[in-house]
Amino acid sequence: MDRAQETKPGNAIRVVGRDSLGRHRMLSAGMEARQIEAVGSLVAGSLAEVHPDAAETAYAAVTAFYALYDERPVKDNKGGSGFNDSLWLFVTASVLRPEVIVESGVFKGHSTWLLRQACPGAEIHCFDPELGNLVYRDPEARYHAGDWNETAVAVSGRPALAFFDDHMDQGRRVLEARERGFRSLLFDDNFPADNLYATGHPPLPSLAMIFDESLPETAEISWVRNGKVYEATLDMTARKRVKPLIEIYSVLPDLAPLTRYSAGSGLTLVKLFD
Repeated sequence: MDRAQETKPGNAIRVVGRDSLGRHRMLSAGMEARQIEAVGSLVAGSLAEVHPDAAETAYAAVTAFYALYDERPVKDNKGGSGFNDSLWLFVTASVLRPEVIVESGVFKGHSTWLLRQACPGAEIHCFDPELGNLVYRDPEARYHAGDWNETAVAVSGRPALAFFDDHMDQGRRVLEARERGFRSLLFDDNFPADNLYATGHPPLPSLAMIFDESLPETAEISWVRNGKVYEATLDMTARKRVKPLIEIYSVLPDLAPLTRYSAGSGLTLVKLFD
């Protein structure tokens, strides 16, 4: 609403103050509670499909997230996770309760903060070839300037979660995670082949492409983003090795219709066979 609308005669909407948190939201407790109930029901139901005991924990985690989000140390996370993807990351980690977490792709540190809030006692390893963008640095996390396959992370039978927001070949990440003992994986930027323009550097292939049987094993593919024309060779030859390892492949629902925040890249939860 612009200034003219704010002061328009007969308009029931009044400006009564200013807010510095930087997030559009409902202040009326009853209205926010209605949104939390709707989001909590969707999230709890979705996670219960892949984790039978998730519903109660997930709903409680959604409620906790709404109270927590405005305390985030990285207020401007443009280019990283927004509200909806942040919620999914926090709630999923809260449900899975990993003791070891690998985060591949750290950016400003917002997602590291979320993982720490969800799993206060977890051993967190943060990997990124460029750590100079950090705004938040977790005092207990271990930071590695490079790819995660360059450093051994011992799982040793403990519950573990690998979160990949690194725009790398997602089939390769499944194979690497399996070899290292990880069974629960979260992927950002899991775009289908016809949406590659949605991000600056899409993972090739994504899991969506691996599960798309209509795509050939190799193909030339091109797209336009911000006026630049890109092309790449799509190599799907790892499909036969990757798909049999995956027990559960769940593209987590878009929360934007409920929250009206930007849809973001979306998260995908993967569980590998033991």
